[in-house]
Amino acid sequence: MKKEVDNSSPFERESETHEKIHSHLKAHPRGLTTQEIEQQTNISRKAVEKHLQMLLFSNDIYMKQVGSARIYYPNHRYHHLDFQYFDIGKKRFYIDLIENDYGKSILVQQKIKEADKWITKGSVFIPLEAGEEFLKKLKGVLSSKKLKMGAEKNGK
Repeated sequence: MKKEVDNSSPFERESETHEKIHSHLKAHPRGLTTQEIEQQTNISRKAVEKHLQMLLFSNDIYMKQVGSARIYYPNHRYHHLDFQYFDIGKKRFYIDLIENDYGKSILVQQKIKEADKWITKGSVFIPLEAGEEFLKKLKGVLSSKKLKMGAEKNGK
């Protein structure tokens, strides 16, 4: 029996593996361990661990430690009409609402377009109930004398 030849590029295979793991977790909202994902998807443990770290970093999933086991869960994103994003140069900042076992949070993500995909470069969660306090603190930082003095010093 001949083995099938995969003519796709390494980038395409990486992307397919990433999406396969993410989709598999979405289909199992009660959570899965690394070993379960490896066994159910036939993806190597090393590849599963790598992609789980990438999914954690982009806040597409979250992890809970239960004893010595790490259990991975999909984050639930609210798709709502007032979803926001804005661009600054080649960077795009997304503002989204996330809900998981830890509650509801505002997620702010910085992404950069590479080729035809938006790649997450950083993010922050703000608990929804802390939103007003966060805005208050942010306004304080933006109106601080040190910030204004720095801008004046740099000729802005």
